[in-house]
Amino acid sequence: MNGNINKQIATLFSILLFAIATRGQVAIHGRIWAAGKAVGGVRIELRDEGDNKMLAYTFSDGQGKYNLQTVRSGPFSLLFTALSFKPVSLPIVAFRADTLIDVQLSAGGVERLQEVIVHSKRPYRLGKDTIELAVKSFLQGDERTVEDLLKKIPGIQVGTDGSIKIGDKEVQKVMVEGDDFFEKGYRLLTQSMSVRPLKKIQILQRYSHNKQLKGIENSDKIALNLELEEDSKAQWIGSLDAQIVPIGPKYHQASANLMNFGKKNKYYLLGTTNNNGFDAVSSINHLIQSGSPHEPGQIGVGITTPTLIDNTPNIPGFDHKRTNFNNDKLLSLNTILNPTAQLKIKWLGFANPTKKTFYRNTVQDYHLQDNHFTNTEDHQFKRKIDNYFTKLELQFEPHKDAILTYTGTLGSLGKIDLGTLVFNGVQSEERTKSNGYVTNQNISYSHKFSNRDVLVSSLRWIKQQTPIDYNINKFYYEDLFGVKDIYAVQQHIANNLTYIGATTHYVSRRSNGDFFQLAFNMDYQQQQLNTELKLLSNPTGLGDSVSSPSGFSNAMDFNVFQTNINTKYTFKRGLWELTPRLEVGMVQNILIDFGKSKSKNNVVLSPGLSGKWGLHEKGRLEADFYFQQQNATSTQLVPNYYTTGVRNFIRGMDNLAALSSSGAALTYTYGSLTDRFFANFSAGHQILFDYVGISSRLDPNFSLVQQVLLKDKKSSYFKGDFNYYLRAVHGNFRLDLGMNATDYANLVEGVGSRRIRAASYDYGLSFRSAWNSKLNIYMGYTLQHVNYRTEGKLILNNSRGVLNVFFSMSKNIQCNLKNESYRFGSLMGKRSKIYCFSDFSLSYEMKKHRTRFNIIAKNIFNTKFFRNVELTDMYNSSTEYRLLPGYISFGLDLSF
Repeated sequence: MNGNINKQIATLFSILLFAIATRGQVAIHGRIWAAGKAVGGVRIELRDEGDNKMLAYTFSDGQGKYNLQTVRSGPFSLLFTALSFKPVSLPIVAFRADTLIDVQLSAGGVERLQEVIVHSKRPYRLGKDTIELAVKSFLQGDERTVEDLLKKIPGIQVGTDGSIKIGDKEVQKVMVEGDDFFEKGYRLLTQSMSVRPLKKIQILQRYSHNKQLKGIENSDKIALNLELEEDSKAQWIGSLDAQIVPIGPKYHQASANLMNFGKKNKYYLLGTTNNNGFDAVSSINHLIQSGSPHEPGQIGVGITTPTLIDNTPNIPGFDHKRTNFNNDKLLSLNTILNPTAQLKIKWLGFANPTKKTFYRNTVQDYHLQDNHFTNTEDHQFKRKIDNYFTKLELQFEPHKDAILTYTGTLGSLGKIDLGTLVFNGVQSEERTKSNGYVTNQNISYSHKFSNRDVLVSSLRWIKQQTPIDYNINKFYYEDLFGVKDIYAVQQHIANNLTYIGATTHYVSRRSNGDFFQLAFNMDYQQQQLNTELKLLSNPTGLGDSVSSPSGFSNAMDFNVFQTNINTKYTFKRGLWELTPRLEVGMVQNILIDFGKSKSKNNVVLSPGLSGKWGLHEKGRLEADFYFQQQNATSTQLVPNYYTTGVRNFIRGMDNLAALSSSGAALTYTYGSLTDRFFANFSAGHQILFDYVGISSRLDPNFSLVQQVLLKDKKSSYFKGDFNYYLRAVHGNFRLDLGMNATDYANLVEGVGSRRIRAASYDYGLSFRSAWNSKLNIYMGYTLQHVNYRTEGKLILNNSRGVLNVFFSMSKNIQCNLKNESYRFGSLMGKRSKIYCFSDFSLSYEMKKHRTRFNIIAKNIFNTKFFRNVELTDMYNSSTEYRLLPGYISFGLDLSF
């Protein structure tokens, strides 16, 4: 069957490529003169004579020459505009493939050209740090949410997790009419908000979260702002979306959005429920741990209790929605209020009861000299999540040069995993329970002394508890503990965190463009990690039936107190700038376990140097060099073993180590989203002089991992994306290249030290059409080559192909066919296999009533599972995942 599918896809590819190549082209060209001299910089627009819609545009070069192409045959109008010249409009009918039109301009006209909105599916620039995109220029008819639209824009990448990148930089926030609800948790907005009320998308470069720092700090952050149509502002608008499967598996999806974005007050209410694989709240962690770590005045960003047991499957390079057997519910109420000109109040609230089921069957093959064995795991577990979270932000401006901000969060985070595991043919039941809470309080004060000087101070307090109870009703560890007749194994983990930190940043922009920053930081962090492993010899777990093996319990209290000073100065001269920086600090570490105390004081010295150089008008080169020192984390210092799952036990290092590293990175950027060709290229190399490696004792039924301090780990990378809008086919081509290589060591009992050399190479080519026709396509192919060199060499090749076809049958009827194919490399004697997926949708839109009816067919070929292959430095694995079956759903999408 797969062979026939491949032939059909290949035939469809050929037909589409032939259609591209044979589209009729009309070329209009000529020269522009004035007073006997050629005129450059004249804007030439080709417009449809009937509806005045712009079809193409260009500018004349230094010799006055221009060239335009179109697939239409007229009638057209040509509009010529330039400063200090009268505009010229010529009606034409281009009936030949090569049409020559020369134009004479005369002096006069307006001195300032009015803004022209481009409708040729290319963006236009509004200002120095802003790129503005007209939404209508990118709509093809099948877009429902903001994320659907962003995927259509060349240069914007939307990951499978909903994250948004422009070039190699991730978007920090997505705002609506200048206000932000979710910071880096913007996926809640982009995957839910309807695209209907949008007018423009603004890409804000060199963005500053703190408006007092705008134009002063050296920022390379990027944010998006969604601008609404005038008739959608300051009034209640929303959307309802529902999908249901009437026959077969009872899958459903329903969501409701209600919003009001006024100048003073904004409201966004979201409710959703589904069991068709869509993950409604995967970005909630960005709300719990909000903040930007490299922004002046920020401290304690990302501080959280460590994750010690995680059963979530990792499926790289695959659409996780196809394996997500879920029942998600989310209710979110959010508001931004401006009761006075000086006070802003932001409140977010979430309730998220969720159930998920995962299925996977894994075969792991170990082959390290004399250690030869194979493990099989058939794992099915059900997860119940109960998350409740609220966030309050108060921003008060006593006067125009000062801002006082308070941000407080409170979350209750509960999770229970109930698993059925067949390990090497023996069945057992697992249970992992965590019911914790987190609170994060932050106060920040910004004072602007002048247009060039700002002082920002912050104080943060974090309290978090994440207790974990783990149980398994089988005993696989007779060889490890030397005992028999054990009924079950239990482990309790008390995982507590207390943090308090303070910082003060002074930021200054000199009159010549130079930049200076000085920061003083002080913080204290206490990580308590108490673990106890119990062996139960009867089901009651009472009295003498309980034993705790030596070396498998912890009573760790890890305290870190540090102070440091950060400073940097940017010299800006013409087209280049140079920024030396330095961090100097003192760190005091105290580790207490069962009353035994270790302490160590470290001096931290981390210098760096970065530079930027404007090579030419469109090209910029950036470089960064650094030396860094940092402390080992709490999980790298746990004195005794604790279990992370059915067969894995891990412990930390024996000493309080300071880790040092150095590295360099180089980035070249050519052009921007406004250009026909733009590209990003980056490369880097890092040396870890000290790093935390592992020493392993392997057994078919258990694995003991001791973290150890090792020397000399090297890694290199490069990645590049090249985008070119080819007028001949009216579409954007994108080429992606990437490489990651690592050279490091690990230790295995009975084998000794092993040197590992791992490399991954990624290649991708895609095409997205921008045809002014009923048909549009997106197609692409990616190839990944992975190799490991240890005692021998292992090679793995994975590939993915995609072909999406959108066809507008009429103004109201559209259909969309999305095809994906995956091929994972072969290992362990198993042949590689191609997995094909197709989804089809047909919609009828009643634009007058803002209503769309949908028919959606998912997983048309009803592929029931797929097998992924993975290489590691210890074993090779083949994992089979169960997939959601094929179904046909009927839906309604209503906007109001």
